[in-house]
Amino acid sequence: MDMEAILTYVSPARLECTLHSPRHRCLLRLRSRRRAVESDGAAAAASASTSASSRGGGADGKKSAASALAAPDLSTLCAVPIGGAGDGRDESRENGIWLMPKLFRAAHPTNNGIGDDEGDATSSLPKDHPVHELVKITSDMEGQLRERLGDASDGAMRDDNHNDVDPSTWFGAQEAFLRRSEAILQELLSAVGQQLRRGEANRSGQNRKRKAAERGASGSALAPPPLTYYSALVHQLQSIQSLPNVTDISLSKDTAAADTSDQNEPADLTRVSVTCLDEKKRSHTWHAELYPDIIMTVDLPSEFVLDDKIRLERWWEDGGDSNQAATLPRIHAQFEEALAKYQPIFDELDDLDAHLWILEPSLPARRDSVERRIALWEGGASMAIVLDPENARGVPVMVRFLGVTMATMTAAANATKDVGGEVVDWRKSFATFVSEEDEGKPDAKSSKGVPANEQSNQNRWSEDRSVRENLELWFGAPLPSPLSESTEKSDFLVECGICYMHRLPTEEESEEGPLPEAKCGNPSCNRAYHETCLFEWLHSLPTARVSFDRIFGSCPYCCEAVSVKIMNAGS
Repeated sequence: MDMEAILTYVSPARLECTLHSPRHRCLLRLRSRRRAVESDGAAAAASASTSASSRGGGADGKKSAASALAAPDLSTLCAVPIGGAGDGRDESRENGIWLMPKLFRAAHPTNNGIGDDEGDATSSLPKDHPVHELVKITSDMEGQLRERLGDASDGAMRDDNHNDVDPSTWFGAQEAFLRRSEAILQELLSAVGQQLRRGEANRSGQNRKRKAAERGASGSALAPPPLTYYSALVHQLQSIQSLPNVTDISLSKDTAAADTSDQNEPADLTRVSVTCLDEKKRSHTWHAELYPDIIMTVDLPSEFVLDDKIRLERWWEDGGDSNQAATLPRIHAQFEEALAKYQPIFDELDDLDAHLWILEPSLPARRDSVERRIALWEGGASMAIVLDPENARGVPVMVRFLGVTMATMTAAANATKDVGGEVVDWRKSFATFVSEEDEGKPDAKSSKGVPANEQSNQNRWSEDRSVRENLELWFGAPLPSPLSESTEKSDFLVECGICYMHRLPTEEESEEGPLPEAKCGNPSCNRAYHETCLFEWLHSLPTARVSFDRIFGSCPYCCEAVSVKIMNAGS
């Protein structure tokens, strides 16, 4: 991303980091714990003692305080809107809008010196200010965000030489805080962007449910379609059937209406499904409720919006019932245009599915799914990526490493020692691989006859390569593949060490249960667990302790310390 975080407040008592988000017209801010460094006296001694004990002791008060100062406090994550009711920035919102209100209230029950104007911060903003959607999304997915932002923070604690940043000094603490804060804020924007795209994709389905609910709440009997409806339907479907790429057309009864009484039940032939082939002979289907209005359902990676000129209400009266200008043929033509637009993303996903071990989703996947969990190493180490439907070969809009521990990265390094392998932090190296910081520098040197700009592209993510080629270039070796006779998918699907299952069962047969994502950090153990199973295990231990949104206890196998986020009743 082009945006960079900067330190906007530095003092012995607190650090503050700020990142500008043009998309949401706000400044994102994150602070260290205010109590991390105190003045001389008993308060300083208590703070130093607490920090030293958390590190195992042996550091003096100043070093311990500096180390604690390097840790961002997620409860202080806030957004400061830019451009409120008037022009420019509203300086009255110094503390902004708290993006994790539950965590903030739990961590600051008395507001200890931190302003809490979240109730008034949005009231004076225009209703169309984009910060509203940011606040709503972060509040709705607060529990999920805590874990993702924590993972991003943990993965940012190494410098450019892959050495751990020493936060025990004053300047080291500032560097560590800035690195971790920037990783947190960038991950936050990535998660929000992903949620926005999912919301757009689900909007058509929500509109369908809303119209069905309004129809049921009206209480009035739904009259059967007129004869002109059936006449127009037959002629328009015949026109679609004559197209060379259409392979199937099926008609059925409205399934939602089938559960109603006979009085409100519409006649047959109120739902249609049309299946066609794209230019690569891939099969795609669009569905539509036809009566009383047309409501579309499509399996595409982004929202499908019909042309405003296409008539959806009483469409059989549009006057065209036997040519391509009629309603249903025009809908099909627009669907084919969308298929042509998304050929690049289909190509990239098919390439990943054919050449790499995909742990989630189960294959063949729905065409609206642009997320893939890719196996990296034996024992459950994987990475989840979300591709951009509008830029298929661009940098993934979301990347998350799952089941990756130091033991995993060490094993991978040992396996590649013959080619100069060394232990590399995968999170850090991938962030460097997709960054653009070194491109275009005038002092770049060429090597072995390769121009400087081309040499830079060889070590960076490039849209001239496929997504799979970029991933394997970053990894430094071919990724596990189903085309290889030496590997099986079971090598990368680990069992939960508590329930001994790959996936947890779900109430809905059509839904897939989660794979184990939590792991013991002990290299000699390295056991994987479902988060739900591990939470239930730790919750049963009398020695377990709770801190904020996580529960801490001992591994069921090696008794080393493990933790997992707290599950609510819904989970």
